[in-house]
Amino acid sequence: MITVALSKGRLFKDFIKFLQTKGLDYYAAPLQEEGRYLFREINQVKFIFAKGADVPTYVEQGIADLGIVGLDTITENRFNVLNVSQLPFGECRLAIAGPPGLTEKELKVVATSFTNISQQYFNQQRQDVRLIHLKGSVELAPILGLADAIVDVVQTGTTLKENNLQEYRTIMDIQARLIANKQAFYLKEHDVYQFMQEIGVV
Repeated sequence: MITVALSKGRLFKDFIKFLQTKGLDYYAAPLQEEGRYLFREINQVKFIFAKGADVPTYVEQGIADLGIVGLDTITENRFNVLNVSQLPFGECRLAIAGPPGLTEKELKVVATSFTNISQQYFNQQRQDVRLIHLKGSVELAPILGLADAIVDVVQTGTTLKENNLQEYRTIMDIQARLIANKQAFYLKEHDVYQFMQEIGVV
């Protein structure tokens, strides 16, 4: 048996759609059953449901053999895991956004959950920006005057438009990634590869 850590939320929904397009309803159907499940065991695969930011930790510590997570999560913080493969879902972007009328070069204070990626970007631009770390609802920051702009994950841009914010620039394109525990990838090679073949990433 192998254990796969799944990110709850949008990425989980994208994974379910991906399974369905592959004809893997024997995984998709049980994973969608209602209830406050912490994990599900299906066909010798244990799926555990975790917060996206925690998935790499479960994999790194060997609690999970594989994990499905956004590229933003494993770029923002470094984890001792194998970055195995890009997956064909979970497309979105990390973007700078703020009120209309401002330009990117005018920004002095930026709110974000992604301080490491943002700092690296502004350093590369040789732009002196103060970053404020927020864990959620970062679009409130420019509206309430906490920051000039934000760096946040954007999928459709609807939330930005609803709050009268506009995108200035994309910092990074994001897709889902399959990550693996370094030891499990080799010690459970047969089971890991079997699962990867099932979902079509080998």
